[in-house]
Amino acid sequence: MNDNKKKKDLLAPLAGGALLFLALIVLLIAFSSYHALIRDSDGNFYRAGALFIAGDALVCVRDTSPYATRQEALDGREGSMGLSFFSMKRIDFIEMIQDQEEAALPPGWRPTLQDYVGDYTVNAAGNRGYLSLRAGKGAIYGAIRFPEWGKGATEYLKNVRIADGKIYFIRSAVTSYERYRLGVRYNFVQVYTGEYRRSGNLIRGFYTVDGARKPWSAVKTR
Repeated sequence: MNDNKKKKDLLAPLAGGALLFLALIVLLIAFSSYHALIRDSDGNFYRAGALFIAGDALVCVRDTSPYATRQEALDGREGSMGLSFFSMKRIDFIEMIQDQEEAALPPGWRPTLQDYVGDYTVNAAGNRGYLSLRAGKGAIYGAIRFPEWGKGATEYLKNVRIADGKIYFIRSAVTSYERYRLGVRYNFVQVYTGEYRRSGNLIRGFYTVDGARKPWSAVKTR
């Protein structure tokens, strides 16, 4: 009898954890929409949503079938999707894609690549830093630095692009070298989206980290 009771006591937390995990899956699938493209190390593209990064693991809801090219993934119809686990070591890049509702907005004034070029002071959910954006050969690139975070090292932005007047870029550390250089012990991927405001030298937007959406802004200094 005592052995049976011990087994029940051990199984109860496991059963509760399994139910909680199943509930998480249901919520992710129920409230997910396609917001990103993922390319793995094999060159496969997936449309994905509800991204959550914990350490070396990426959890998301994605298409069950991959696409051979980026354009095919963008043009593909919504099919069956399911919960998926990736090792960040197998991810080449994560690219945020535009929502259909945003695409339907009427055209108006939109900032150009040259509007974004410059140096900025940054406030990312209370974290103060510096952003530098440069352009060359029709492309934009940049770097960001948070002096009070890690080693305060310069971080080179990934997948920087301008689309429909908005800027998109990724701040991340997914290799042991990147973690060492920045002075952190964990992998992270932060996806930034922002828009240059016509009324002033200001970029305002949001970034996502571990599934949470946080505000960020940048004031141009020169």
